[in-house]
Formats: sequence, structure tokens, C-alpha cells
Amino acid sequence: MQQTQEEFYVQQSQQLREKYQKAKQGSTDSVDNPEKDKAIRVLYLLLIIYAIILITFVVFLYQVASFRYLCYGFLEDINDQGYFIGPILLGLVGFWFVLTGFNVVFYDIIVGFLIRPFWYALLVVSVAKFLAKYVGFLCGRYKFRNYIYTAMNENIYFITCYLAAERKPYKVMFLIQFLFIPTIFKTYACGLFRISHAQFIHPTIFGTVVWAAFWVYVGARLETIADALQSGDTNKYVPKWFNFVMTIIIILIVIYFFRLTNQIYKEIQEDASLAELSHIIEKEEEIEQQRESQNNKSHKQKSQSPQPIIQDEERQELLQ
Repeated sequence: MQQTQEEFYVQQSQQLREKYQKAKQGSTDSVDNPEKDKAIRVLYLLLIIYAIILITFVVFLYQVASFRYLCYGFLEDINDQGYFIGPILLGLVGFWFVLTGFNVVFYDIIVGFLIRPFWYALLVVSVAKFLAKYVGFLCGRYKFRNYIYTAMNENIYFITCYLAAERKPYKVMFLIQFLFIPTIFKTYACGLFRISHAQFIHPTIFGTVVWAAFWVYVGARLETIADALQSGDTNKYVPKWFNFVMTIIIILIVIYFFRLTNQIYKEIQEDASLAELSHIIEKEEEIEQQRESQNNKSHKQKSQSPQPIIQDEERQELLQ
């Protein structure tokens, strides 16, 4: 199984490098592929449906106070099931939120407010979210990989992310933990890349715990959650210095990815140039070997040809 996985990634990496170079040069080798066209249509349709559901949920959560009170009442009733059962059920709710891509900070804040002490709430949120992200990673790798690859293997953005993760797996995985992108791109999409389980697990644990600690701490500090439920504004609980630091970090991450992309393209160009040069050298060596072979044959023919017979008179003259 491991050999099969490795062969798949080696072949996929080579194909994507070739497609990436052609896409950057403005050319393509794509042909009519009904299977690929169908995969693209289905994938885009699912993404559109998912985006509509996610945006609707977020709008209701942050704009409709009655919806926020309804969600809070549901989580509060679950937490009242007991000191152990309640947090476990809250963790399952968080697991489902992250697995379906609804990773909203209101959940962390509410759990931090409901569960005491702080470390207990942090443990519940961190474990639930990490397990959901890892399950999403496994689904992306073993369930949806071939299907999504069929649909996206000529998309320049997908290829860029794939090659970036292949080039700097740990660094890329750590950095995306700080980007405000949909959760599915930090879970399912990572399963498509050529990274090991450890290269996904370590950065994901780090990012999950850091963000969970921040928002759970925000909830734990609240004396009452009524104001947060009424306004729906979570930014007022975030210090201005934190927003400034995160803005700088995001800018630096974007710059890093831009430089990494250019570096990848240069490496691919060098690989192509070296391959072409290697082909020329091999051709020259082949021609040189043919010449040497011909010279050896002619030399052998001369050495094996009969020497002229010297007559007795000529021999005597030579002896004299």
C-alpha cells in the first residue's frame, strides 16, 4: 500500500510540474475529456451549494440575534447534561462544525463561557477540532483525492498549492494555520497534497490549540454572554494590537507564498533545461561512441589483412 501511494505521488508530481510550466507559458495540452468535464461540473456545483449554505449560516449567526440565542440555548442545554457528559457532547458538536466547514469562533467563545475551568474548555475544543481536521484530511486523501485531482489537475492555483506544499511541507502547513480561509482548505484540501501524516498533524495541533486558547480565553473572561449574543460583534473582544499583528503576519505570509511560487517556477524551468541539456549530451555521447566503434572496426580490419609476400630476391637485397 505504501509503495502504491508513493508511486501515485511521484507520477502526480511530475505531471503537475509539466502542466504548471505549460500554464505559466500560456500553453496547454488539454484534450476533450468527458470524465474530467463531469468531475469539474460536479465539484463546482458542490462548492457553490456549500458556499451558499455557509454564507447563509454565517449571516444568520452574525446578523440575527434570535438565531444566536437559539444556538446558545442549544449548547447550554447540552452542557447541563453533566460535568463529563456535557463537555463530551459539546465536543461532538464542535467536531461536526469543523468537519462540515462551519468553524466559527462563536462556538469557542460559548464553550469557554459554559465550561469551567479554562483548561477543561480548552481541552474539549482543541481535541474536538483537531480530530475533525484529521478526519477531513483522511477523507481528502483516501476518499476524494482521485476525483478532485481529475477535476483540478490543470488549475494553476491548485497546482501552485500542491507544489508549494511539496517543496516546503512543514512551513506551508504551519503558515496556513494563520490564514483566514475556509476550514475545508485546511483539512480536506491538505489530504490531496504530497505530505505525510506527521507533516499535517504537528502544524494542525499547533494552530488548533493556539486559536482555541485565544477564543476560549475570550469566553472565559466574560461575566455575562448576553452582550455578545445581542450584538454579535466578536471584534470588540479582540485587542487592537492583536489585529495589527495579525495583519502584518498575513501580509508576510502572502509575500512568502508569492516568492515561493516564483522559486518553484524557476526550479521547474531549470529542471526542464537540465533535461533538455541531458538529452543533448546523451546524443553527443551516442555519436561519439558510434565514431569510436567505426574506428575500432577499421583498425581491426587493417590488422587482420594479409601482409604481402616478399620474394626471395627482394629478401636477399634487404638482407644485404
